[in-house]
Amino acid sequence: MRESSLRRTRGAHAAAFLAVATVLGLAAACRRRAPEPPAPAKASAPTQPAAPAEPFRPGAPRPAPEPASASSAGYDFRPGEKAAVEAFLRQNPDLRLAADDDRRPPDGSDDMNTLYGVYHPYFVRGDVNDDGVLDFVLAFVRRDSDRDSPWFSIVVFSGRGDGGFSTGVFLERDVSLADGDLSLDRDAIVITPDTSDEATRRYRWDPARHRHVFVRDEDEESETPSTSQT
Repeated sequence: MRESSLRRTRGAHAAAFLAVATVLGLAAACRRRAPEPPAPAKASAPTQPAAPAEPFRPGAPRPAPEPASASSAGYDFRPGEKAAVEAFLRQNPDLRLAADDDRRPPDGSDDMNTLYGVYHPYFVRGDVNDDGVLDFVLAFVRRDSDRDSPWFSIVVFSGRGDGGFSTGVFLERDVSLADGDLSLDRDAIVITPDTSDEATRRYRWDPARHRHVFVRDEDEESETPSTSQT
C-alpha cells in the first residue's frame, strides 16, 4: 500500500516537471521568433552648398574655352564639310575649331554683322583653286593658347567632285588673328591680321606648284613665306 502511494507521488512529480519544462520551452521559442524592432534611421549628413564660382578679376587671364568641334562652333556645315573637319580634328588633337567668340570685339564701330549680314571671321567658302568645285577655308586655335592671346592656324579644304573634301592643308600656323579675319578676293585667300588696318596677306593657287603661294601686289611669282608667322 505504501509502495503504491510512493509510485503515485513520483508520477505526479514527473508530470509536473514535464509540464513546467514544456511551458519554459514554448516561452523560449516565442522569444526566439519575436521580430526585432527596426533599427533607428541614421540621420543623413547635411548637404554642403556648392562653392560659388570665383568671380573674374580684371587683368587675370581668362580660362580657355572648351574645344570646339564641327557641331559646336556655330557653323552651318554641310555634311561633306563636317566630315572633313572632324577628320582633321582627330588628326590634330592639339587644335580646336576657331569660333566667332575668339575674335576680340573691335574698339570702334566695326560691326561686320551689320555690314555683311551673316559674318563668320574664321570660315569662308569659295573656289580657291580654280577647278570649278567649292572649297572652304577655316581657322583653328591651339588648345594650350591663352584666351586673350589665342594662336591661330589657317587650313584649306579642297573640294572633290563627289561632294567630299581632301585632307586639310595648313596655309599658316600659329598666327595672331584675334583682331582680324579671313576672306576671299576672287580666287585669292586674304588673311587680315587686324581689320582696323589695311595690311593683309594674300595667297593664290599656283597650278604649276599645285599649292597656294604668297603674293604681294598681284605678283604671283613672290616666294611663299614661312608657314609660321607672329
